[in-house]
Amino acid sequence: MARIIYDLASRSKGWYHVYTDLDFWDARAVLRGLARVKRNFGKSPPGDLFPTQVVVEDLSHEVKTGIERRLKRAIPSPPRHLIVQSIIFSGKYEFDRRKYYPDRWSPAKALFFTRKRLPMNQPVINSPYKWVELSIQGNTVTIQQRRGAPPEKAQGGSQGDKSASYGPSCF
Repeated sequence: MARIIYDLASRSKGWYHVYTDLDFWDARAVLRGLARVKRNFGKSPPGDLFPTQVVVEDLSHEVKTGIERRLKRAIPSPPRHLIVQSIIFSGKYEFDRRKYYPDRWSPAKALFFTRKRLPMNQPVINSPYKWVELSIQGNTVTIQQRRGAPPEKAQGGSQGDKSASYGPSCF
């Protein structure tokens, strides 16, 4: 389901070079061991719409079909750098879920997939006094930054707060 744009100028050099709307980190995981994945900072195509380049110097048919098959089966999500940039400047990020996710997905599955793709290691999104709240209204998914301590259900308890132990006791 990821879109692919072919770079025709690279064919004269003997390379296989495509741009895709799959996020850079997702493309690395999908194409591991098959191709070299680079970020797209260019203007044609724009790096915000197609953030990833896939470059292979081998023109074998098996490699090309393998890359295209993996990219077409991959499910894209909004680029992580756009999410972080929008949260920094405006405090929220909204997108149409029909643009990225299949229509057959329920709203709960779209929210789950979006939460798993968020860069939670970024202090802008996840810190002790900043957290994000995901919501869905119709087909619009909203990632809203909240300030202050997160609610109890989103906040993990400390080790002393556990009511039951995980394994058998050794006492």
